[in-house]
Amino acid sequence: MKDIRSSIIQILLLLVGTIVAGTIAYHVVEGRDWFECLYMTVITITTTGYGEIWEMSIYGRIISMFLMFFGVGIFFYSISLITPILLEMRLRRWEKMLEKMRDHCIVCGYGLMGREIAKQLPKDRVVVVDIDVNKVELAREEGYVAVHGDATDDTTLEKVRVREAKSIICCMNDSNNAFAVITAKSLNPNITTVVVLRNPDAEKKVRRVGVDYLLSPYKDTAMKVYALMRKKASVEFVETIISGGEMLGLEKVVVDEKLAGKTLKELDLRRKTGCIVVAIVRGKNVIVPSAETMLEKGDIMFVIGTEESLKKFMEMLS
Repeated sequence: MKDIRSSIIQILLLLVGTIVAGTIAYHVVEGRDWFECLYMTVITITTTGYGEIWEMSIYGRIISMFLMFFGVGIFFYSISLITPILLEMRLRRWEKMLEKMRDHCIVCGYGLMGREIAKQLPKDRVVVVDIDVNKVELAREEGYVAVHGDATDDTTLEKVRVREAKSIICCMNDSNNAFAVITAKSLNPNITTVVVLRNPDAEKKVRRVGVDYLLSPYKDTAMKVYALMRKKASVEFVETIISGGEMLGLEKVVVDEKLAGKTLKELDLRRKTGCIVVAIVRGKNVIVPSAETMLEKGDIMFVIGTEESLKKFMEMLS
């Protein structure tokens, strides 16, 4: 950091020195006003090309030629040195932000789908990865930490701290999504992987790589349309739950030895936590529970409640 500051100071001093020297030289030789001499110096070394603002003597034109050769060179040399320094400072800023990331979500691919997904997540918990530098710049402009690179490459995923990440969402083409999942799982076996399919025909192939959640926009939309035609209220209910805010939330819990053999009446979740068990999945069957329903190991409970009540419920299970 000290080297960068030192370079910037040296460049600025050289540039300011040239401007001051040119201004003084014009004033002494041409006898013009200080501001006019400064203006003439600046438009000369920046190659603005406005032309002479007064009729110069031969000595004034010699000064102009000197500034054209020497001053213009210094000006563009300064720009060429400062630009990479500023870029490096910007990169270091992103790197520092990345170093603080823990339990974050990596969004691979910042196209239409990736962008919409990122909007639903907390900005301070999202890292965007895209091979298109323009999309990376767009993500940064919109407030996200973004890295330019190939999400299927180990080096890129290491850079976005995949080992400390909580989840990775892949919104690229299907083959890249599969490779990204394999790479992420090899670096962090506990990471939650989500893939958004481009082609429904690739579903079986993508499932083979061990993805945790596979979303198919075409299939999911078709199922939603079907559900709307038959049971509109149930669709509206689910959308209300996932819409966020201070509304109800839904938690999925797998029944273990601690809960197995107990009835919902014995658990008394409503009184203890404020939560309600709305459904139990046992094998391929969905059970609408009653107070006398006895839990079995491996059952999947869907529990509904407010954020606070769900927190109490999870604390009770731990």
